[in-house]
Amino acid sequence: MSSSIARRHNHICSFASVLLAMLAAFGGCGSSDGNGQTQKYPVLRKNIGLDLAQVASFAVVGGGQGAQPFWSGGGYGTILAALEGPGLVALMLSGDISPVALVEMSDGSANTGNQPSINAIYSTPQWVLMSTGGWQLTQPQADGQPKSVQCPTIAVHRPDGAMYCASIAIHSTGGNGEDLEYPVHANSSGSVVFLMSSDSLNRNIVYKLVAGPDGEPTANVVDPKLHPNWFVVNASGDMLVQSNSSSGTQDGAVMEIRPVDGSEPVTVTGAHNAYAIAGTPTGTEADTFYAVSGGGGGWPFDGTIRVLKKTGGVFQETDVKISMPDMNCSGLFQLADGHYMFCGGQNGLTLARALVDGQVQTSPSVVAFTGISSPDVVGGLPFRAGGGVFYLFAKGTASPFFARHNGLIQQDIALDPAIDLLSMTATKAGGLDMVGVDNTTNTKVRATIPPGATEVTILSAEGVSLAEAVVFTRIN
Repeated sequence: MSSSIARRHNHICSFASVLLAMLAAFGGCGSSDGNGQTQKYPVLRKNIGLDLAQVASFAVVGGGQGAQPFWSGGGYGTILAALEGPGLVALMLSGDISPVALVEMSDGSANTGNQPSINAIYSTPQWVLMSTGGWQLTQPQADGQPKSVQCPTIAVHRPDGAMYCASIAIHSTGGNGEDLEYPVHANSSGSVVFLMSSDSLNRNIVYKLVAGPDGEPTANVVDPKLHPNWFVVNASGDMLVQSNSSSGTQDGAVMEIRPVDGSEPVTVTGAHNAYAIAGTPTGTEADTFYAVSGGGGGWPFDGTIRVLKKTGGVFQETDVKISMPDMNCSGLFQLADGHYMFCGGQNGLTLARALVDGQVQTSPSVVAFTGISSPDVVGGLPFRAGGGVFYLFAKGTASPFFARHNGLIQQDIALDPAIDLLSMTATKAGGLDMVGVDNTTNTKVRATIPPGATEVTILSAEGVSLAEAVVFTRIN
């Protein structure tokens, strides 16, 4: 199954094609009203009109009370995913805030409405992918008449800002530890991108996105029979994927490596829980995968990490036992000086340094969280990790707070006790995005902890303020 994500084309005409339809040149823009008059209609812009190298963040602001926000952290800059509503803005490295119009009229004039609502933004080294849900746009046909087509994903090419549209939606169920809400992964150069979508039976399915000879992205289904729970990608672009066995039960989960060159999949032997990572993007371990092995979901941790090391194009499996008596551990999270597991035991909540420079530590050093009376579960977990830091949401002696740890030091960041936290997502840059309810005003609020900051920045309930001194301008 092969598909293309086509770019808006023509000096005068503006349009985007969908998967399975390559772009074509058209002689005119708009449609006739029957009296020879050309009618304008909204189309996707050819170019986002920004130097993406100068964009620090994207945010989506504005929208009605009925909108359901979904946040997802972005990499390579602090890219915030959707807050609410249709207003996309760019926060520039200079500090300026620029409204971003994704749609214009078919004659090239500004469009005052019909901007797509962005549900989530995913960042890779070469592409910024924006999920629009069920948005439709107008595409000119060969006879000049417009046709409404589905555009659930907009792809923006980082080097030149070119925009494309695809009929595949980014979607996933399940998750893999720290990447629970991040169904997009790329190799270190960004030349290959994998994204989770769904098939006609609403089963998870993976597309591989690569740039075509003219620069336009092409998306191909990796395997129509592959319905993964989650996947991770190493520096070269090999994919480690976990899927259910033919029995359809999680206990029968199968883990395998799908080589980037398209060669036969490599089945990973043994039983595994739901945590696996790829090695750091550079160095001798860049193409190595690490999987917590032995079943039981890590609770209790049975003390084995399986190392899947690629040498000469071949993956070798090695199990390394870890000695951590009386601890229940889970996950593998990259922090400042290695990969850590999150543990609980008789000494309270701790982080255990399990990997250092790609080498499994048979007797990990342990650092304890301090000042915590109890962790507070949000969205099924009390923690999120990304960008080299680990956030633990907890209750203390006073107000609820986030204990941010990089493996070396703990920083406590207080949250207003009037706010009930509904969701939180760690960004790939090391920040934390969150949505909650302010019980004093009974309004939904959005907030963020910027990377390195020690305070929560509250975005206004209406979504028009990033901070007291910075105000967004609505795009309408």
